[in-house]
Amino acid sequence: MSTIIDSSPPLTSKDRAAFATTARLLSCLVTESLARAVYYPLTGFEATGICVILSGNAAVDKPLYQSQDILAVIPLSQVPIFKHDGTDHRGREIGLLDPLDMMKFVFEIPNGEGLKTDAMAEHSDLIDAILSALASPGWAVSTTTLTLSQSPTSIWSKFADAISLESALSMDIASELESAVKWQKYSYEHPPQAPLFESSSVEWEQSIVEGHPTHPMHKTRRFLPPLQDLSPGSIDLYHPQLRFVSVPRENLKITYEFEELVRPLVDAASKAADALIEIPEGHVVIPVHELQVVHIHDKFSDAIIYPEKFSIPLLAQQSIRSVIVPNVYREHSLKLGVGIKLTSAVRTISPESAYLGPRFSAKVVPALNMDQNVVTVAKELASVVHAHSNGEIAKHCAAIVREAHENTSEERGERLIVCTALVESGHSGCDGHLPAVIRVFNLDTERKKVEWLDKFVDVFFKAFLPSMLTNGVAFECHPQNCVARFDIKTKVLKGFIIRDFGGLRVHPATLRETTGIELDFIEGHSIVAPDLEDVYTRMYHTVIHNHLQQLIRVLGLHYNGLGWAIVRRHLEAHIPRDHALYAAWLSPDRKTFPGKCFLRMRMSGMYRFHLHGPFPNLIHYCGVNME
Repeated sequence: MSTIIDSSPPLTSKDRAAFATTARLLSCLVTESLARAVYYPLTGFEATGICVILSGNAAVDKPLYQSQDILAVIPLSQVPIFKHDGTDHRGREIGLLDPLDMMKFVFEIPNGEGLKTDAMAEHSDLIDAILSALASPGWAVSTTTLTLSQSPTSIWSKFADAISLESALSMDIASELESAVKWQKYSYEHPPQAPLFESSSVEWEQSIVEGHPTHPMHKTRRFLPPLQDLSPGSIDLYHPQLRFVSVPRENLKITYEFEELVRPLVDAASKAADALIEIPEGHVVIPVHELQVVHIHDKFSDAIIYPEKFSIPLLAQQSIRSVIVPNVYREHSLKLGVGIKLTSAVRTISPESAYLGPRFSAKVVPALNMDQNVVTVAKELASVVHAHSNGEIAKHCAAIVREAHENTSEERGERLIVCTALVESGHSGCDGHLPAVIRVFNLDTERKKVEWLDKFVDVFFKAFLPSMLTNGVAFECHPQNCVARFDIKTKVLKGFIIRDFGGLRVHPATLRETTGIELDFIEGHSIVAPDLEDVYTRMYHTVIHNHLQQLIRVLGLHYNGLGWAIVRRHLEAHIPRDHALYAAWLSPDRKTFPGKCFLRMRMSGMYRFHLHGPFPNLIHYCGVNME
């Protein structure tokens, strides 16, 4: 695949951040079918074509599209994936638009003639070509120029107004988009050091530059009241302090040996302070994130908050709320409730999750059809959550003790790398502009990339398909939850660690039939699937649409179809033809598959329960030439 060279001047960190969020917003609007988009090819430009995104109320049968019907115009560096059943005679309708399809700027229709800036003059030939395309039959566009989009909020506001979205919700989403831009700008200006293969697991966890590849709130950081809003640079979320509170035992729901597992933390804090943590009779000590102390004080009058001198330094993983405790915990880690909204969810721990995790680990995991040499489940060993009658309050006082394999990996001859970090680029240091997977594994030819991906996909499916095929259990295998295990000497992939049970999908009847185990959960928990098709839907999103798609694109094996050919071959090898999953994923008739709709969910106030829409089935994608 030839490399597309963008000869335009480098963008400022502010412009880069605005584009990063805008691109994800537009990706969701199109792929979730919230806004329709048509494609026009171009010749003689670095852009292969343009994507014209229409306002949410622009009906396909409207005779003429006018200026006000256009939400944005994006020059594309590559041809996107089209709908198989598009009906717009003006151009091919786009079914899946990815930020990596796009060139690094977006045009809008100005509210007048627009400003003739130097930047616009630089794109004058491209603008003329776009306006020429918009003079085709079916268009009645009156503008004589375009303007460069400066912020995702301008596009969002136009979309929200067009569909008459409730004003308060529209403004709330706009503020989250602004937060994403603000924190992304800081990340660009203060990039992490490019991790090496020899770097520690936590260094890889903390090497994230952009985060989620398609979520519009990919870098959003909203500190919920009574926390004050914190600006980038004013707090180091990767190096927080562990604080302690105590609550009467009768006001807590404790699962398994939580107190025993937390005791080393209490001892370490007492030693560091040279004073004992006084625990009243009948109270239980709970470790909490330093930012959560304000929430504890605000919401739980029964809690005793210990002075700041009883603190322990932490190293946070990518999720911010999962932390390791250096020099105290060797084989354990903590998952802490934190009242911060990252992407779509507040990072607290619900009573349902606190209840399920340790029970699922102890009872279900050992019985699953899983190759222990290929996949390791990071079990949740014990938990605590407040017994407050309102779960939305209780979730602010909760903690989970989880197995940690990071500190002992070198003893097993393994290097652990969280999969999200493999596809990141934009680091400081030597060759930091390259995606980590290409730089660290020296994938400097197409053949090397194909061979590396072939191994990855084979081991990945060996790790995560059996429990779904046999037991009806789908782990949430997106890149943040998956840690790859590489041989420390040869760099060969050995397997994976899977962590976090919040996004599980389990069909209880199939689990019971194949293991004899009855799933123990709180009624109404979002992990319960009504049927196996629902399990397959969750797995498709995390494995195909999210995890493998981004990896394939970063490796340069998407547009030529090579990456998806590898996926198809391994799926056919791992899924029996008479299994329902084969028909669900591999049938030629499955042109689309239900995809998780981040923006629709946000507009509906959902995050635990998913909304799905018909996305093009990537498993069948054969490359641009076939498109």
